[in-house]
Amino acid sequence: MGVRIASHFVTVGTRRVHYTRAGSGPALALFHPSPCSARRMSLQQEAFASHFTTFAFDTPGFGLSDRLDLAQPELGDFADAFAETLTALGIHRCAVYGNHTGAAIAVEFAARHPERCAMALADGYPAYSGGTAEDRLKRYLEPLVPKWDGSHMVWLWYRYREQHVFWPWHDHDLAHRADTDVPNADFLHQGVLDLLEAGDDYRIGYAAAFRGRGLSLLPELRAPVCFALRPGDSLYRTKPAYAGTSAWFVETPRDARAAAEIEREILLRHPGDVPPPAPACAPLAGRATTDFVDAAGARLFVRSHDAQAGSGVPLLCLHEMPGASALHADLLATLGATRRALSIDLPGHGESDPARPDATWTDHAATLAAALDVLGLARVDLLVCGTAAPLGAELIRAIPGRVRRAVFDAPLVLDAAARAAFAAVPPPAAIPEMDGTHVLRVWHHLRDQELWRPWHDRRRVNARRIAPRIDPAALTLRAREMLKHPRSYAPDWSAAHGWDPATGLNGLADLPILVTAMPDALHAECLDAAAAALPHACLIRPEGDGLAGHAARIAAFLDA
Repeated sequence: MGVRIASHFVTVGTRRVHYTRAGSGPALALFHPSPCSARRMSLQQEAFASHFTTFAFDTPGFGLSDRLDLAQPELGDFADAFAETLTALGIHRCAVYGNHTGAAIAVEFAARHPERCAMALADGYPAYSGGTAEDRLKRYLEPLVPKWDGSHMVWLWYRYREQHVFWPWHDHDLAHRADTDVPNADFLHQGVLDLLEAGDDYRIGYAAAFRGRGLSLLPELRAPVCFALRPGDSLYRTKPAYAGTSAWFVETPRDARAAAEIEREILLRHPGDVPPPAPACAPLAGRATTDFVDAAGARLFVRSHDAQAGSGVPLLCLHEMPGASALHADLLATLGATRRALSIDLPGHGESDPARPDATWTDHAATLAAALDVLGLARVDLLVCGTAAPLGAELIRAIPGRVRRAVFDAPLVLDAAARAAFAAVPPPAAIPEMDGTHVLRVWHHLRDQELWRPWHDRRRVNARRIAPRIDPAALTLRAREMLKHPRSYAPDWSAAHGWDPATGLNGLADLPILVTAMPDALHAECLDAAAAALPHACLIRPEGDGLAGHAARIAAFLDA
């Protein structure tokens, strides 16, 4: 049986920090390389969890962790921030392991906080010369700028792939060829997602490593620090820099798993404290609380607003499918100002576990029902967004009496002819491919849906007469969330567009329902069809007063 790696959040002052936890025994912190996230450390976390309680952190500004509130943080700032995180977790002293940028943070932590560092193991430490560091700062960190045509998505793919072909990635000659295999498409895909998660701010944390002190800090070290280099790693070329120094230096095998076994034995020489259980994630004023719950055998991401002055029945938002709660964050925050409002990423969406390939609307409804039980929500109101209409109807039937009121916000309701038109041209597959074309296909699938209906029939007669939501930055966010579970994208899109509302909306006549939409919603054209399918529902047509007005109408219906 594999190692169970669980995701958590912890509140550190005014920051939210995401980490994964696995194993038991003394505490061991893992820091990932830039521009990645804690997911990059899964191999090491699995290898070390047999002897340690491992904590793999998204460093500030990467993954799901908030960035530091500094314009130009240095490695010392990241090390100090980690010390604060340890305190929030109730851990006084631990061992630390880092790779590349993570190695630089680990060593800086050992130098600045020796009383809290049992030992540090730096795997691929950035021991750059001054000239090399200056070159990296000038040429390595190109801006990430969303483009209307999605070309930045393809650039990201090849930019991340290129650092496994050349080192540094921008020097394309024989002398800089990488001594390693190019990773598979799934590995590259995750790297691109990590870059998209950090956005252009990826350069902030990355640059700190290039400005680091390198081996000049050796005389300051008071905690044990082991520097490990592995053939095939890009920083193996820094091996000559260790000659003649006092560094504790080891060379590990080329195979990453074999290297991790040796590194685990080194880390066992200086174990830290055994940590307490994971603390709850404390709320932050004016912000959503993000956390995870276990329900129906899945780890589910929950985004919630718990209004201090709010009252009444909590509101559960069902995100678009495919989609994620992040795509409805603004509406959820607005509604959550006066009531408890939450959204749960379903399996195969957002930050939750992957879904079973054969998962149905009934299965998803059962998962949500189990999550409501875990969260102690005996009764809820529902906000059903767009393509989640089939799930909303299924959930209402699955938990009779527990849904008080429901809002169907721009629901996708298609007649037989429209369903056939969409079925005639299946959506593009989002499954990662080595040439990266899947990211461009998803980008233009999302964009073309805003421009034509059906999306694939690009004649002027099918041009949508609604303001298209094609701002490149906003579309990048949507594409990022859709690509987090690429194997769910096409099946879920097809299932939503093939759903028959004539049978799917049966049995809802006794429930107070509002049907409404924003004027620019993707399925605003379906409003009349939705009203016809739910003849007892209250219909409010789109008005041009923005998100605030839309939220106010929803709140008024729920408060009635």
